[in-house]
Amino acid sequence: MKNQKKHTGKSYLRIIGMLFCLAVFLFASWNVLDIMENYREADETYGEAAEEFTQIPPEETVPQGPVLPEIDFEKLIEINDDVVGWIYIEGTDVNYPVLQGSDNDQYLFQSYKKKYLTAGSIYIDYRCSRDFSDKHMVVYGHNMKNGTMFGKMDKYKTPEYLEKHPYVYIILPDGSWKKYQVFGAYIADVFGQTFELPANDEAEMYSLRKLIKQENQIENPPVTPADGQKLMTLSTCTEDSDDYNRFVISCALVEEGTKQ
Repeated sequence: MKNQKKHTGKSYLRIIGMLFCLAVFLFASWNVLDIMENYREADETYGEAAEEFTQIPPEETVPQGPVLPEIDFEKLIEINDDVVGWIYIEGTDVNYPVLQGSDNDQYLFQSYKKKYLTAGSIYIDYRCSRDFSDKHMVVYGHNMKNGTMFGKMDKYKTPEYLEKHPYVYIILPDGSWKKYQVFGAYIADVFGQTFELPANDEAEMYSLRKLIKQENQIENPPVTPADGQKLMTLSTCTEDSDDYNRFVISCALVEEGTKQ
């Protein structure tokens, strides 16, 4: 009798264990499917945006300057007047509209279509100027595991990637563009100098340049920003999603142009 009870008890424990494992498996499967669906939705949203609102002109039609996508800002701004520009890094997935919200949470999980999206949007800090005229601009984007949005920013720590993709372009609604050269990569404290905005005082800029030089993970940076040279920071989550730190890319403004 006692042996039978022991056997029955072990059977119950075995069944409970199997059910627990099944529940864990089903939850993990659902989680993976949910993540895959989020990636698919983001790819579809921004793939459609690039297809609908951009066009790469033939190289021979560009008399001088870089070959940049032509953006239909009129249609974009009809959808959302928070659109302030377009960010483009040749040969990468970075080819997105840039927005600015009333705070830094508005577009964290919202697309340019004003709909919920896990990937959110690429957006500038709410304290920055819409026309990118500040001495220091900060641009935010999610670190997506499939490499979209700002998911490949950490690759700038390798000389090969930096050599292939040295420039970040910002195209503005009036047709003008700004060319920034990547020169820094480091982990920034969310309460530190990097995110103290607006930073238009030269003493603040000196302090920022000093910080970048101290923390820079790029060996032999291709440029050293001079006094008065404008900077742009691209900010994304660290690989461990630390709440208090961000992985950032530092860029120096090296050229500006207007629509031909």
